[in-house]
Amino acid sequence: MIFLKKISKIIFLLFVIWNPFLLYSEDEVTVSKLRISSIQGGLRVIIDADQSPAYEVFSLKNPNRLVVDLAKTNFSEDFSFPATKGFIKGIRFGSFNNDVSRIVFDLNSSVKKIKSRVRKPSSGSKRTLNIDIENYINIRTLNEKNKKLEKKQIKNFKKKYSRNKKLTIVIDPGHGGKDPGTSYQSLISEKEIVLNFSSILKKKLEKVGYRVYLTRSADNFIKLKERVEFAKRKGADLFISVHADASKYSSTRGFSVYTLSKKGLDREAEKVAKLENSLSVFSKKGLKGINLRDARNIKDQYYIDLAFDRAKNSSTEFADILVNKVEERSELLTRPHRYAGFAVLKSPNYPSVLVELGFITNDNDRNNFGNRNWQSSVATKFVEAINQNFQ
Repeated sequence: MIFLKKISKIIFLLFVIWNPFLLYSEDEVTVSKLRISSIQGGLRVIIDADQSPAYEVFSLKNPNRLVVDLAKTNFSEDFSFPATKGFIKGIRFGSFNNDVSRIVFDLNSSVKKIKSRVRKPSSGSKRTLNIDIENYINIRTLNEKNKKLEKKQIKNFKKKYSRNKKLTIVIDPGHGGKDPGTSYQSLISEKEIVLNFSSILKKKLEKVGYRVYLTRSADNFIKLKERVEFAKRKGADLFISVHADASKYSSTRGFSVYTLSKKGLDREAEKVAKLENSLSVFSKKGLKGINLRDARNIKDQYYIDLAFDRAKNSSTEFADILVNKVEERSELLTRPHRYAGFAVLKSPNYPSVLVELGFITNDNDRNNFGNRNWQSSVATKFVEAINQNFQ
């Protein structure tokens, strides 16, 4: 009897191995979107679903293909395949059998490495299946193509804005001087990382045709209030504060961007309304020339609130564009667009964001910070986001 039980267990295990989808829920999964983005060393396929999908991923040769099998899956009415990208030259879809839907990606070269995982947001049931593909194409070839594309974008942007007023971008490398920010084993500090990246971004933006200022160009300490005043004096059309994050968990990594929270915005609006001296509040995408002398009546308060609100909305729009662009070149933190009451974001004079390039406490992110190719490619995505924001 014991022998028969053992045989039964072995048969069951073999059956499960050959049918891994049996371990998952019987509920059908609905896939709503499929995206392809560039990452360092390859591409990422992102599949959005309403719950965790049961899946298998593998590669085939002659011809080169990536196969994604999804169990008990249907596709939403508005689902469509994205345009091909990088070494993915075609995408096909079909039913492998009654229970499995198969997506096939035709590739220009063989697959070197596949890494997959299901990510989930902090709330809700939505899930994303991320499949990272590394192939054998020389990365230098891809970088050369990116450089050609960048030159073309620069030429088009200069042509479009040559007759108009130059737009002013203020970049704020965080910390500096006696304030090192976060650091890692005394080997590298946040103030160094962000200044290096900001300098690269400044050169790229100037090359396109923007007027660009850094709140600091050396290792010196500047108060938060002075950074905001500097941007206002320069007539900023956009303010970007650059930082690097840290976590007690070494596995935490990824780019994120912050805009002012509603709570923080309301507090600042109240402070501005209480000012007794004369000043002018304006927003490039909001209001201009609001006189706040004795700004204590309902009408003035309305205009103050409106200026803050429009600056906040413009900031949010840019933050969303930036996240989508940076995702093509770098890992994102879960919920990459976040909200907080950072002091440098509390101005109604211009749209403003605070970016965290990644985590200095994570090995991958820290290596990226010292990688010139990574810095340059992410800075290029910043330029593309800024161009799109002002279109």
